Amino acid sequence: MNDDDRITAYEIINRIASDVGTKWGVFLQLNFPPGQASISSCSLGHRNLTMLVVRDRKKFANVSESEVRHGFDPLNPTAIDSAGFGYEGFRVRLSNGRIDCLPGGVHLWCEITPQVLEVLDWIFANAYGMKHA
Repeated sequence: MNDDDRITAYEIINRIASDVGTKWGVFLQLNFPPGQASISSCSLGHRNLTMLVVRDRKKFANVSESEVRHGFDPLNPTAIDSAGFGYEGFRVRLSNGRIDCLPGGVHLWCEITPQVLEVLDWIFANAYGMKHA
């Protein structure tokens, strides 16, 4: 696959992600970090994913940053560091990658496992105010 094909594939995949995100009221984007090995089609959507609910929010709503941090305890993080963008948020380092958790959304740089989904369900319901439909 040449670079033009990769760019076209990236555009198509993110157009689909955008349509899905719009349906659920979030901005959804698949990320393709530079320098990573080629991605197989069966792994798309299982890591390197951005989900934004309120893009410019600077503080978590309805819960404290500390409560959100503790929401990650079931994942046994190796470290939790401040995001350092001048507002609440942090980077959760895991054995298989990391999750950037910001007041407006999350960036998943790890394999999305059932355990990660459970934590995300809690965060989306409690920190972002999105309930299951």
